[in-house]
Amino acid sequence: MIRLYEAVVLILVLIASPLWLAAWLLGAFGPRGSVLQRLRPLPRMPEGTVWVHAASVGEAEAAAPLLSALIANQVHVIATTLTLTGRARLRARLPRLPVRLMPLDLPGLVSRSLARAQVAVVVLIETELWPVLIHAAERRGTRVIVAGARISDRSFPRYRWLRAFFAPLLERLHRVGARSELDRQRFVALGARAERCSVVGDLKLDRAAAPEPSAALAQALGAGPFVLGGSTHAGEEEALLAAWRHLRSQAAPELRLVLAPRHPERVADVLKTVRRHGARAGLRSEGAADAEVVVVDTVGELASLYALSELVFVGGTLAHVGGHNLLEPVQAGRVVVHGPYTENQRTQEALLAPLGVLRRVENAAGLERELATLWADPERNAPARAAAAVLGEHRGATERVLALVLEARRARA
Repeated sequence: MIRLYEAVVLILVLIASPLWLAAWLLGAFGPRGSVLQRLRPLPRMPEGTVWVHAASVGEAEAAAPLLSALIANQVHVIATTLTLTGRARLRARLPRLPVRLMPLDLPGLVSRSLARAQVAVVVLIETELWPVLIHAAERRGTRVIVAGARISDRSFPRYRWLRAFFAPLLERLHRVGARSELDRQRFVALGARAERCSVVGDLKLDRAAAPEPSAALAQALGAGPFVLGGSTHAGEEEALLAAWRHLRSQAAPELRLVLAPRHPERVADVLKTVRRHGARAGLRSEGAADAEVVVVDTVGELASLYALSELVFVGGTLAHVGGHNLLEPVQAGRVVVHGPYTENQRTQEALLAPLGVLRRVENAAGLERELATLWADPERNAPARAAAAVLGEHRGATERVLALVLEARRARA
């Protein structure tokens, strides 16, 4: 099956290469050097290196404590991401760590990467299941671990339909450290060996608390109070703009709106949306102290923005995406308003809901009502501040994954 997959991938690459070349020359894939980086193997590294791969910003943040722990244990590490924003975030968090974009999952390129970097263990964060990489690693005796492993409600039916392809792939995994018992069961159902699967917990729970908002950030935003839409998607900005306008007209004329789109490439579209609604907009990077609506075009400041805001909405929940990190605003001491689509954050939702820090709404009208209700309560964020001590009891996923990696590395040696 893997030979067929590799052949199909190579054929598709050859067919699409003229279009990719044209897009690359036009800069459609971002900086040209970044595109070339994905076509080069990993650099030479010392023997016994651990390769940690995270898709984007959220996974990079989850991986950062593990990377720090590996470095503290004097393990040679290289990290890769799929996105430029993920790469930038890891470089900011761990400046001395070798971080680059992941090589394309192509035969030869992946094998050469494993050999040049002398990789003993590959750690894939959450659901980064790359077929060529996993098979190439097994062929050279490199252990593969999936850490914080999860399969969403939306993805599981597709994986199950393709079980004939995924079962031989998952069977080759050295260990699956699942985020929850449900995720562990799903990996087993798809073909992973039950004796190699365990529950390690959610790596995102081990993230360090956000630093105090910087003076530069506070100056760029200007005076509050703020209502923040974090990690928003198309359609959610419109709902927030309507709710914000209603709240300003009824109870909070001084309230300002901060929009932090999930994908930085949407910043220009979000600016157009704000201006189409007749609001005065400004970019965080250019200073927006005089703007009614601040559009965030920087990376790595969301946790600090939560701490600066009185009202918080987490995106990907009104748009049918599955939700983004619900824990981060609670760690910043803020109650979270979210929509009905939170299947990607089921573990966090189950942990946070009993603490009284989540406010679910079903639609844009519900968002408007809930923000108004919270604004009327001067103790609106007290439950989130009290939840911090309880959340500390659920940490430890990083230590459990670290133990799996060190054991696999010793076995490889």
